[in-house]
Amino acid sequence: MIDNDVVPLESQELAAETAIFTSYLEKFGLPTENIIATTDERKIVGQNLPSFLEALPIEEKREARYLSKFIGATAIGLFDAALNYVWNEVVLNLRKKATIYGIDLFFDASVGGSNRASYKDVSDLGGLKDSVLLDTCRKLELISDIVYRKLDHILTMRNEVAASHPNVESIGGFELLGWLQTCVKDVLQDRPSDSAIRIRALVDNLKSRQDVIDKDSITRISHELTNLSLAHVHNLLVSIFGMFVDPSTSQILRKNISLIAIDVWNCADTTVKYKIGAMIDGYRTNLQQDRLEKGILFLTTVDGRMYETLPAKTVALETLADKLEDAHEGWDNYYNEPPIMQEIFGYCRSSNDIPKEILPKLIRVVFRCRIGRGLTYRSGVSPDGRPLYDNFFSLMDDDGIINCILIIFHPTINSKLNNTICQNHLEAILKILRPLAISDRLKEILEFLISDIPNASKANRNPRFRELSSPFISW
Repeated sequence: MIDNDVVPLESQELAAETAIFTSYLEKFGLPTENIIATTDERKIVGQNLPSFLEALPIEEKREARYLSKFIGATAIGLFDAALNYVWNEVVLNLRKKATIYGIDLFFDASVGGSNRASYKDVSDLGGLKDSVLLDTCRKLELISDIVYRKLDHILTMRNEVAASHPNVESIGGFELLGWLQTCVKDVLQDRPSDSAIRIRALVDNLKSRQDVIDKDSITRISHELTNLSLAHVHNLLVSIFGMFVDPSTSQILRKNISLIAIDVWNCADTTVKYKIGAMIDGYRTNLQQDRLEKGILFLTTVDGRMYETLPAKTVALETLADKLEDAHEGWDNYYNEPPIMQEIFGYCRSSNDIPKEILPKLIRVVFRCRIGRGLTYRSGVSPDGRPLYDNFFSLMDDDGIINCILIIFHPTINSKLNNTICQNHLEAILKILRPLAISDRLKEILEFLISDIPNASKANRNPRFRELSSPFISW
């Protein structure tokens, strides 16, 4: 029989006094500062954790080993280790969501350029950085923008103050419990959306069919596309294109893709169409004749030949932008980012040198590198990369400045701007752009943002800012 009465635990019930542990460490000459949470902080956890655990369904707790480890770590006072256990479970859950969505579809959205061929099955999910996994789940709507912001903050804290890195910071009891609640309620108990499941089913059905799709099925698929978000449509388009040009694809599958491709194409916007054009130019550059011919056939089928002949510069900058973003998310990013940025400058000497098709993406990636990760070491920005990024922003014309303002409110950038270190970097960028603006209205917009940097990330909710920016941005 289960006793449903919640009894708050006292700190001494959950763990021994802090002094016992610290005296043991001192006995062997080991550090004691910021190692074990204080008795008061553990008391907070001890008093509040039981009611949270009691509210969880029994079937969810039965195999929740991460919760047992979490409780064990908090009992000892190792709050940073406790956070690590919960975060590891979040990563496993997000990987499971990626599998449900479709592993090929997920990799198409998360891995760009020539690296895509290296990611083939579920085992390769471990090769993705946590931040890339998180960003892709947001992009594919496996998690909401709000949940993404929460998790991005927890990931930053996990990297900055948890056991995964040396640190001198500490985690409070209420903070830890709040992060636990976010991870459990918003991720571990959440289920993939209907759209995600429909996308997976559509791709699986395409691959498994042994005959040509009939007209009724095409009509149903066409109707289904209208119910999908733009992010899902874009991922579906890139995926069916990849299957179409793959030399190993059967003739039946290629025929079926051709029958639905035009409907998917018409639901997508120009950004992803230019991306496919860049991929085809890449086949031409790399002498992949079979893929090149199939790619041109795909564009002919969807009446998209206008997107085929992108300038070589656009293709090169697309590739370099992907490389720079990968470097930023990878190890030793402080050293790996600057050489790629130098290559970008080989194509960009002035604002006119940057093709409009690639401008928003290039600005987003450089912006992300320039505001950094919000870490204390080197203020989170590559020391050798910083002057290069500043030089890039000094190339902006009014159109580029508008794109820079828009990027502030992109989820991957906006979520970082709660961090004061990132806010300081944002101010530096805006001060570079301010003297470059020709439009008086743009100058006013930049002044508005600079005057209140702590709230710049929320300026799009301010009526005055929306009025100022209305000639350039449709909110």
